[in-house]
Amino acid sequence: MNFFDNLIDEIKSGVSALNQKNYPFNNCVEWKDLGRNEVIMLRDSAFELDGVGFNLVTSSEIGEDSVTVIGKDMKELKEDTAFARISFIQIDDVDDEQKAYDLIRKIEYAKYHFFPEGYMMRTTSRSNKENVRVSKDALKSGLDFETIGSMMIKKYKENPCVKSVKVFFVTDEKADFKFFDEIAKKNYEITQTLNHIMNNVKFDCDSCNLKPICDEVEGMKELHFKNAGKM
Repeated sequence: MNFFDNLIDEIKSGVSALNQKNYPFNNCVEWKDLGRNEVIMLRDSAFELDGVGFNLVTSSEIGEDSVTVIGKDMKELKEDTAFARISFIQIDDVDDEQKAYDLIRKIEYAKYHFFPEGYMMRTTSRSNKENVRVSKDALKSGLDFETIGSMMIKKYKENPCVKSVKVFFVTDEKADFKFFDEIAKKNYEITQTLNHIMNNVKFDCDSCNLKPICDEVEGMKELHFKNAGKM
């Protein structure tokens, strides 16, 4: 499954000039997962993070599990700020396209079952929007991106097909957040195209609004024809 590899390369290139702090995955991270979404009132909030959050799944090698912070960490933030959260997720090389697609969907669902105490996350799958409200109490107790990233990696790796995860948190004011919005949009379009293909939606390629994605993403058109019984 390599349909998202070009987007991974674009992200790597897009953040290469920015200062980065890298942390290894802490499998023994100690922070409570509430098991349900916590409501943090505005009066109890230290700040909000507003931007996009999305996963890029690949069967290509990405290296060891890690958390990367680009910009200020939570303890350094004094006000609401623009934000991006990107996760590179390496999975087993699955030969069956349907199984690979189903695996991507399962991985995506993981973020809807992720409830760190003091970290209220609201997401929309269609736009990949991700808004986070961090409580004052959590900040005083030492919550940071390293902790959240390790908890997120641990959640993804509950799926035995996930081999490695790299999570990036971006708050750097020098970052091009429109760039992350564009990558998030491409990610959504590729996922939607896969959804059409794997659900055997047959249509006239010349009139389909998803044709640019099939043309741009290597292997997508071949997969479409195969599933439509044209190959």
